[in-house]
Amino acid sequence: MMNKTVEASDHKTQASLKIEGMHCASCVSTIEKAIANQDGVIRVSVNLLDEKAFVEYRSDKIDRTALEKAIESTGYRAVRARMMITLTPQPSAEQWEQIIEQVKGINGVIDVRAFEDKGRLLVEYDDSLVTFRIVRRELERLGFEASEHGATEADREASARGREIRYYMRLLIFSLVLSIPVLILTLAPAILSPFLPPGVSPEVMNFILTTPIQFIAGYPFYKSSFRAARHGKANMDTLIMLGTSAAYFYSVAATFVLVGYVAFYDTAALLITFIILGRFLEAFAKGRTSRAIRKLLDLQAKVAVVIRDGEEITIPIEDVEVDDILLVRPGEKIPVDGEVIEGQSSVDESMVTGESIPVSKKTGDVVIGSTINKNGVLKIKATKVGQDTVLSQIVRLVEEAQTQKPPIQRKADAIAGVFVPIVMVLAATTFLVWLYLIPDWVLSLSFMIAVLVAACPCALGLATPTSLMVGIGTGAEHGILIKTGAGLELIPKVDTVVFDKTGTLTVGRPTVTDVVVAADVETTDVLRLVAAVEKNSEHPLAEAIVQYTEAAGISIPESTEFISITGQGVSAVVEGSTILIGNDRFMTDNGIDISELQEQVQTLQEEGKTTVYAGKDGKPLALLAIADTLKESSGEAVSLLQKMGIEVLMITGDKERTARAIARSVGINNVLAEVMPGDKASKVKSLQDEGRVVAMTGDGVNDAPALAQSDVGIALGSGTDVSVETGDIVLVKDDLIDVVEAIKLGKKTMAKIKQNFFWALVYNIALLPLAAGVLYPSTGIVLVPEFAALAMAFSSVSVVTNSLLLGRYTPGQHDDDTSDHEPSETAEPVVAVDPICKMDVDTATAELYSDYDGKRYYFCAAVCKKTFDENPAQYKDADVRT
Repeated sequence: MMNKTVEASDHKTQASLKIEGMHCASCVSTIEKAIANQDGVIRVSVNLLDEKAFVEYRSDKIDRTALEKAIESTGYRAVRARMMITLTPQPSAEQWEQIIEQVKGINGVIDVRAFEDKGRLLVEYDDSLVTFRIVRRELERLGFEASEHGATEADREASARGREIRYYMRLLIFSLVLSIPVLILTLAPAILSPFLPPGVSPEVMNFILTTPIQFIAGYPFYKSSFRAARHGKANMDTLIMLGTSAAYFYSVAATFVLVGYVAFYDTAALLITFIILGRFLEAFAKGRTSRAIRKLLDLQAKVAVVIRDGEEITIPIEDVEVDDILLVRPGEKIPVDGEVIEGQSSVDESMVTGESIPVSKKTGDVVIGSTINKNGVLKIKATKVGQDTVLSQIVRLVEEAQTQKPPIQRKADAIAGVFVPIVMVLAATTFLVWLYLIPDWVLSLSFMIAVLVAACPCALGLATPTSLMVGIGTGAEHGILIKTGAGLELIPKVDTVVFDKTGTLTVGRPTVTDVVVAADVETTDVLRLVAAVEKNSEHPLAEAIVQYTEAAGISIPESTEFISITGQGVSAVVEGSTILIGNDRFMTDNGIDISELQEQVQTLQEEGKTTVYAGKDGKPLALLAIADTLKESSGEAVSLLQKMGIEVLMITGDKERTARAIARSVGINNVLAEVMPGDKASKVKSLQDEGRVVAMTGDGVNDAPALAQSDVGIALGSGTDVSVETGDIVLVKDDLIDVVEAIKLGKKTMAKIKQNFFWALVYNIALLPLAAGVLYPSTGIVLVPEFAALAMAFSSVSVVTNSLLLGRYTPGQHDDDTSDHEPSETAEPVVAVDPICKMDVDTATAELYSDYDGKRYYFCAAVCKKTFDENPAQYKDADVRT
């Protein structure tokens, strides 16, 4: 990626340009330089695998057409996305003018042409900004129905990849069929000589067979190199064209002009054949690296059942509007993001979040488009459609991430940028030196051609983008969205992870954890009386008590004479008794002796919990403890990170004592307490000043400055909003285990990139001297050009294949460096449901449980266990496992 310093402007815009003809890092570097040199361009990044240039520029200084001309000046071709639209009814001549003007006004539309006799409109557009839905809406506003004629853009992309593979396959078969007899006539002419026409020598027959290979199979190389030459440029196809042409035209001269010279048509024929073989395998492998995006796109529902005027109507997914009421039956995909307004079901969200266990949905719950409704009928109100849905956001994030370049790739691009001219000089030098040392034209030419062919830095150019595309795509399939290349490169160096407390290590909302009963009364009665008072209050702790009581299935009575005293507590009359709830001062001022509860208060507060007293008719009733509970995965995530040798810290605004109590419960020893939200970034900076490489984990909104300051920012998404601006990594699931998985995936991706670079550089460093003939004087070893071409082809394929191995990565498979022991073969992790509060409980780590009527019931808190034990028969039919 290349950057330029350009003054800020309201005219800043972005464009995505499709490019034909790129095959290596040299191509990328050449195009990036050409675009970056244009006045008004701010930033440009060219992606070899996607074959796209992403450009940020000032529209008041340069337009898209100028950018396309800059690309074409390098010998490559900028291709525009197109859609053909059929209009109904047929517009009049005056209406055509208005239609063209309005459609041209859409941001991202490049050009519009009308085919009035057919009632069709051809729209050329930037596919990163415009969709058929956007154009159709504009046309409907003008009073016309629009339908897309032909394939969609996604289908066209897949079709283009297929066409490229078929094109190279046809060329390969064509050149291979002709190359085999050329090789036989060269090495063993006696085999085929009896079958040759009278008067045609083996050399002449080789000329006849090689000529179509040179100019038909080799046409793409001539076309690309001549286009580049017209603009004073050279590319990798230039090297291939020069090498094959030198072999071919020398052989023609040796056959018809130069008496006594040996022709080597087989070199020209096999060179082109092996290079085409490499292009074919490369195109096939490159198609596999982008399958993650295609899999995500394939998840999208194609139609939706919408309820309009009481009728069920099946419509294309593109026609769904915000606030439409949708009907989703069991087994169907949820069409778009929305909110359940009727019904209950479980929904498989694994395709978006990576979570294998279906999620229960009821009225008021949010659902994600493209997930699968399992077993109930749901009515859903559409809240996000088109490009705003979660799946579309994920696809967009992944596509943008795959264009990012880690610094290591920019170094490779810099090398590739000067590669072609250096190689041309090296090849010419090789030829002249050998011609001087041993005046053998054939051998000198052979060395020169081998250098030209062996020098292609294709493997170097594919090293990073293939690994990035597979690694980022694999992460997206499991709810881990890697956004930036720079952050990715730093992941293996991370030695410190800082967790924000609220909403990251903890659930982010307070809940009742303990109920200590003072009087001779059952826990259910305490909760019933206390909730009756607290439901009149808007305090967060009051809301927590009411929610907990309702979740336990306890009926809450009415209350009267509610009084609230700010900073102390509340009181009300419930069932004829005066109930008081508040702090110790509130109890004392009302003559309630709470001394018998003081020991429990100290214990609970040391655990980082907030305590609330309750009294009834002048006597102590109970002590309630409320806390923002830890997420189930917090302790395991911290433990796994520590086993990886990473130091874990917690940062919070809580008091030191409370913060340390919470940190201890998850195994964190280092705490940054009493830190104001605005000071979190400076704390991260202080850690970096100590020489640490810091990964900050937060919610992506409140922690945005700290995420931006850190070396690697990890933002937790909510599952329904992944458009977090800050952060190098966004986690779709609210699960801290994914922090571990993101770091592991980042390490594996960077390891693949470095492996690819190593082998690519070894290939070029080792093969170039061999091609130049350095071993010939001492050993007689010569790297013939055709084998140099074969080695070049397979170096690229090996790099892509190595990258594809990343696709086998599966989260949850902890390596030896993150686990002290192998998992038991018989261990079967089971998640239980607390029958009181309905929270999930991991049975492998749960300490609270009760056995009743042949079943074991697990609990997330002591108060839940106590409630159950008081009347277990009431809960015996509860669903206790998922």
